[in-house]
Amino acid sequence: MNKDPLAVGFGGRMARLARVHQFGEKATINPGGPEYRYPARVLLGLTDVERVMVRDHLLGNVTI
Repeated sequence: MNKDPLAVGFGGRMARLARVHQFGEKATINPGGPEYRYPARVLLGLTDVERVMVRDHLLGNVTI
């Protein structure tokens, strides 16, 4: 184990695309094309039970 941080997510163009779909934002369909408001579509959804399970697993494996 080491003290290096961990991050999971999207970067660059994919981050923008993910954000548009996650929150239902407006974006151009094609570069220079018309704008469209995309419906919100959750990329990763967790139930309350799953959130607790993930939290407990993470806290059980973190050393300070």
